[in-house]
Amino acid sequence: MSGTAHNVEDIHSVLQRVWGYQQFRPRQEEIIRAALSGKDTLALLPTGGGKSLCFQVPALAMGGLCLVVSPLIALMKDQVSRLKKLGVPARAIISTMTHAEIDNALESAALGKYAFLYVSPERLASDLFRARLPRLPLRLIAIDEAHCISQWGYDFRPSYHNIGEVRKMRPEVPVLALTASATEVVAKDIMERLAFKAPHLIRGSFQRPELTLWISKGEDKQGRLLRVLRNVPGTAIVYVRERRSTLRIATLLQQHGVSAAAYHAGLPSEERDRIQQEWTEGNLRCMVATNAFGMGIDKADVRVVVHLEPPPDLESYYQEAGRAGRDGKTSFAFLLTGPGDRKKMEERFVASYPSLDHVRKVYQAFADLHGIAMGSGLLEAYPVDTRALAARTGLPALTVSHALKALELDGKLSLSEGVRSPSRVLIIADQRLIYGMRVNDDRNGPLLESLLRTYGGLFEEPVLIDEIRLAKSLQWQSSTVVKRLTEMDQQRVLSYKQRSDSPTATLLTPRADAQRMVLDPAALTHRKQRALDRMKAILDFVDGTDQCRSRTLIRYFGEEMEKDCGTCDICQQRLSYKKVSSRAATAAEPLGLSPGSMRAMRWEMDEDGI
Repeated sequence: MSGTAHNVEDIHSVLQRVWGYQQFRPRQEEIIRAALSGKDTLALLPTGGGKSLCFQVPALAMGGLCLVVSPLIALMKDQVSRLKKLGVPARAIISTMTHAEIDNALESAALGKYAFLYVSPERLASDLFRARLPRLPLRLIAIDEAHCISQWGYDFRPSYHNIGEVRKMRPEVPVLALTASATEVVAKDIMERLAFKAPHLIRGSFQRPELTLWISKGEDKQGRLLRVLRNVPGTAIVYVRERRSTLRIATLLQQHGVSAAAYHAGLPSEERDRIQQEWTEGNLRCMVATNAFGMGIDKADVRVVVHLEPPPDLESYYQEAGRAGRDGKTSFAFLLTGPGDRKKMEERFVASYPSLDHVRKVYQAFADLHGIAMGSGLLEAYPVDTRALAARTGLPALTVSHALKALELDGKLSLSEGVRSPSRVLIIADQRLIYGMRVNDDRNGPLLESLLRTYGGLFEEPVLIDEIRLAKSLQWQSSTVVKRLTEMDQQRVLSYKQRSDSPTATLLTPRADAQRMVLDPAALTHRKQRALDRMKAILDFVDGTDQCRSRTLIRYFGEEMEKDCGTCDICQQRLSYKKVSSRAATAAEPLGLSPGSMRAMRWEMDEDGI
């Protein structure tokens, strides 16, 4: 791996050589040069602003290793896959990996085999990671979704505080923190918690002039949704809050001739991958999804995003609405509200803070379900089966989900959505032992022989395998292959991880006595108040009738607009259909004129004697 702190490749050459791009997007070059100069930097870039290039380019220019901290397994795997396709060596350490796989990845990173090492924040606290940290050839630490470190943020994760300990051990390595949404208070908190040597904030503009924000109020949401999709051609995303709603709305759209599919975290990962691929390639027009759909979407030509209910906060709204129009062309974000929305949001808010008794029940049931002994399980990942936990506790599945979230917010565990994880094998015994088994072991020798003939690099790093393919080559049952691989895993001949796509929970503290467990009351009160403030902010945004939507939204993130957007529902109502630009007229078409505009137009008609 070429490049040192004193031998830095030109960043435009890196951009051209690796990605084939000729120029950077706004603010990217400023952020990259700050990282190259060794400044601790917080970069606030809107959705679609190209955050990943801001740390990938300087890391490759400097050489050495970039440690990337991210809370999202799917995003980590996606970025590692893309980097590998570009010929850049990268690896992710995720909760579903075995001890041997993690050890192998960290040792390879210490030996300089990777340009990027992606880790989840909880992994930073492990003994394995701490032992290797002094040896890692670090040049840059990149922190994605940096708002997670702030208790004022909308998705606070206690495990992000582990980054502070990493900084203490490697104070010479600059930090580049990135997020798509942070208020001024959150931005200040991020820099303090990451122990910036000096505050340094680079803010990209959050203004999206190509995106029309439109809030429509009324009874018939489904009818309004169909009118939007009839009047706005092109790719669409429809966001709903509940999994069951995805199928209901997708079916409705199909019945009205709109190609649509339902997407949520409860679907098998192969199904999610297939649906997303169809949508990305343009074979499917509309994705009806929960907020599980969105992170890492690389599709620039989304023309319309529709929310059928208000999201929980303005940060989520900005991110989800901002997935439209990333190609810079005219696009729309509709929020369709109804009379019962406020009450439903308030009920969800109350339900999201379960009683301590319910949290204890769920924790106990989780430990019992997986046979986790008292004092054990630290940093082990276990499948999450919400229905099984609901059956054991007698609690509704939604209460179980909120109890698990409460445990995560208190730092007891870390939750990950289901991500497709194929079967993989890493040989950990030495080559002489393996040769002896291939020749002399009638039970496992044939399987080892088949593994080594079919797959390469098994001694270097985990390799994806297919048990059915191995079974066919050996004329065995696939269940026999799984059984023998499991045996050799237990014998420490190899590390075998069977395929999985279940959501997981990783214990961040050893399993404790559920009946004695407490949640930090001060932290709980603080989180509850912050969530209440954020809910009030989006409800005020929805109910507002006198301020430009774009101006109100941008102001929330600490930026001011020089003038109103002229295209949102509020601006259109003010224009009252007088001197309407062609673009604003287009924005008004999908749902017709607002009641206020219709009244104003009738007044004009009376005045003109029409």
